[in-house]
Formats: sequence, structure tokens, C-alpha cells
Amino acid sequence: MMSEMMRIQIDLPRDIFELLKQRGEARGVTPAQQILEMLTLYLKEQDDPILRADDPIFNIAGATGSGVGDLSTHHDRYLYRKASP
Repeated sequence: MMSEMMRIQIDLPRDIFELLKQRGEARGVTPAQQILEMLTLYLKEQDDPILRADDPIFNIAGATGSGVGDLSTHHDRYLYRKASP
């Protein structure tokens, strides 16, 4: 059973579209079919397609230091100028 199809419009650079068109002509499929197949494979292979363990964003954590040795345990003191219990 095929799921309901939803229409979406995207803009592609001309060179990418031409590559899809050439590849499709050689294989007998449309650019839309290729894009659908690629997205399906990509999404099924990824646990989290947005963030992965090797994502460079994770290199930011710990990249700088505060110089405060007890920041993790007394963060309220520094954030809200409150005494810690």
C-alpha cells in the first residue's frame, strides 16, 4: 500500500538538476523519483538526521573555560547572584 503523497516545491541549482536529469535518463527515472529515493534512504539510515555524534557543533562544548572551578555545582550563585545551599 502506497502512502499518501504530498506535493513540495524546492529550488535546485541548475547544475544539480542537470546531473539528476542525466542520471535519470540513463536509468529511466525522473528527477523527482531520484530525490524521493535519496531522501528515503538518507532518513532510514540516520538515527537523527539533523544531529549526529560527529557533528562539529559538539566541538563547541568545552572550547572555552570560565576560569571558575565550581561553576557546575554553584551555577545559581553565578547566574542569579544567589547563595547556594
